[in-house]
Amino acid sequence: MSSNKTEFETYTEAKLRLEEIAKALEEKSITLERSMELYEEGAKLVKLCYEKLDSAKLRFTQINDERQVASDE
Repeated sequence: MSSNKTEFETYTEAKLRLEEIAKALEEKSITLERSMELYEEGAKLVKLCYEKLDSAKLRFTQINDERQVASDE
C-alpha cells in the first residue's frame, strides 16, 4: 500500500466524500458545470469504494479458506 492509511480509512473517507457530493448536488444554486465536476468525482469514488469492498471480500474469503484448511488438518 502506498500510504500509511489502512484501506478501511480510505474507504471511509471516500464514502464520506460521496455523501458530501450528494448533498452538494441537491443544492438548487449549483451550476451545471459544477454538477458535472462533482458527478465525475463521485463516479471515481464509487469505483474506488467497489474496488475496496471487492478487495476486503477477497481477503475474508482467503482467511476463511485458510481457517477451513487448518481445521481439516
